[in-house]
Amino acid sequence: MKRFLIGIISVIVVFGLIVGGCVSTEKTPAIDESPVSVDLPEGTREFHVYIAFGQSNMQGPGQIRSQDKEGISERFRILNVVPGRYAGEQRAKGQWYRAVPPLIITDNGLVNYLGLNVGLTPVDYFGRTLIANTPQDIAIGVIAVANGDMALAAFHKTKGDAYYRGTGALGGRPSQTEMQGMSRYRGAGYANMYDAIIQNARLAQRAGGIIKGIIVHQGESGVGLNNADWDEMLEEIYKDILSDLRLAPNSIPILLGQTWNGGSGLTGGALADNSRIQAVLPNAWIISSLGCTGRTGQGQPDNIHFGSAGLQLLGTRYGEKMVELVYGK
Repeated sequence: MKRFLIGIISVIVVFGLIVGGCVSTEKTPAIDESPVSVDLPEGTREFHVYIAFGQSNMQGPGQIRSQDKEGISERFRILNVVPGRYAGEQRAKGQWYRAVPPLIITDNGLVNYLGLNVGLTPVDYFGRTLIANTPQDIAIGVIAVANGDMALAAFHKTKGDAYYRGTGALGGRPSQTEMQGMSRYRGAGYANMYDAIIQNARLAQRAGGIIKGIIVHQGESGVGLNNADWDEMLEEIYKDILSDLRLAPNSIPILLGQTWNGGSGLTGGALADNSRIQAVLPNAWIISSLGCTGRTGQGQPDNIHFGSAGLQLLGTRYGEKMVELVYGK
């Protein structure tokens, strides 16, 4: 392994303009663009990075099987967003690790409402599928921000904080589970869920990472706000992410996984098919959940959460579509 160091070395500070002999004291906050390093395999030519966000089915409701920890390439990395003990090792915030599950939630005795150990996410097999279909000199990194029960509003740049104050929220929102999730991310130093995405994506860019796409699994809790459409709010989130990461409009694909059994959840039909979502987001693509099963013999399926095999299939479908769109295969 050699130290793989790529980064933008300039720091841009925008000063106030001198107008009519008067100097404005206002400044645009500087973005840290100092380079950071990441250990990648010898011979790595490019580092392609993907963003993943959503609620429980993205967070990781599947039990981790022995096969899920085997054969994971050194080319597949996860940027750790929240510090904690993962896969038997202490992982620090803002550091890259080989993508051994769990990738998003810590494994310190964490269980779901059925009392079952959890941790497998679609991200696991999304990344594995990319690794299997890209050249050996390309490394794959994922930034994953997710928590159970999160309404889409929780990920909005400007409306998220108001949502958590209850402003305009639908009845019963935000839920206790959402509040606990937000507390966890704030405890790690993020202002909100959107901030967690942007902070870490910028960190990846400073390490030479090229943001190539986004995957989302959210819909069971819907938009979360009154007088708001799910697809239009997703459009705002997508546009804000690209703008804040200095990416061209509509320049990267965003893949949207269906809810249970090919459903659209509480999205107003936005996850039904590509034609509906692409009227709002031209570079959005629906990923089918048909055939993605829940756990059997363990209290599931519950018609909401996917089991390990279902998550593996769903993640593989995300990966196959991203390979097609980004790498032309």
